[in-house]
Amino acid sequence: MALMKIGAVMAKDVMATNKEEPILSLLERMNKNRIGAVIVINKENMPIGIVTERDIIHALVSYREKIFTKQVQDIMSAPVLTLDPDQDIDSAAILMTLNGIRRIPITVNNRLVGLITYRDLTNALRKSYFSLEEKAEELQDMANKDPLTGLFNKRFINDELKRQFDSGVKSGTSMTVIMIDIDHFKIVNDTYGHQCGDYVLKTLSVILQTKSREINIVGRYGGEEFIIIGPISEYKSSLFFAERLRSAIEDTVFNWDSHDFHITISAGICVLNSAIKDAKTMVKLADEALYDAKNNGRNQVKMSEKEK
Repeated sequence: MALMKIGAVMAKDVMATNKEEPILSLLERMNKNRIGAVIVINKENMPIGIVTERDIIHALVSYREKIFTKQVQDIMSAPVLTLDPDQDIDSAAILMTLNGIRRIPITVNNRLVGLITYRDLTNALRKSYFSLEEKAEELQDMANKDPLTGLFNKRFINDELKRQFDSGVKSGTSMTVIMIDIDHFKIVNDTYGHQCGDYVLKTLSVILQTKSREINIVGRYGGEEFIIIGPISEYKSSLFFAERLRSAIEDTVFNWDSHDFHITISAGICVLNSAIKDAKTMVKLADEALYDAKNNGRNQVKMSEKEK
């Protein structure tokens, strides 16, 4: 049975900095984006160090009033170990254990492409020993795919959601459901035609897949509504992830028949907790949060009231 590759579970969107950035500037960015660690890179995008929240806290205590003159290079940990996305997750686990580290940058040709954390490995290693061959057959079964977008269809998503929910409850691990809907999609169809609408759906699907980890399940739930389920265990992490999706889609320029236009999405999130008794309730709560986002002006992300 083949081992899972690092590339399937690594985070692809990684915050980076250069060694000359002021510490206080980096702290502001980390707080704004709710990031616990930042990779330091050189001009060739090669990782040369790493800075964590703990490093900055230590610097604030140590340097005090001199902190205003200090740069990332004064506190970063260097040199930094790296891994290749084609290596298996056991390699990362062994390297982290032997060196007592919790994060490793992932590189291709010495250029930063992702980050793997101890939490990522814990979830991945747990899942890698559960019927990988059967899972591979499921993923290759075209009956489970939406014919327009190539994403998983509603039937498959519901089956997978129940499986992950039951597994999470049994093992004590968490998961997240994110419901996504295109704002004013009818206007796109009415203005540019249904072929353009299909183009938008397919392009949006590519963005959702590209920005998601491969361990997540991305599906078309119906019409212009999409769903993402995965082992995101904290509501802040899931909120940040959904917000980055929203921002990426808002910034994308769509082009149809020589016309440029933009779209936005609204999203609702539900994170598994002890009060939720079945998978259908997670979808219901995420959907309620989605429509809360729409009713509050659209182009935003809302957390289920159960998470507040």
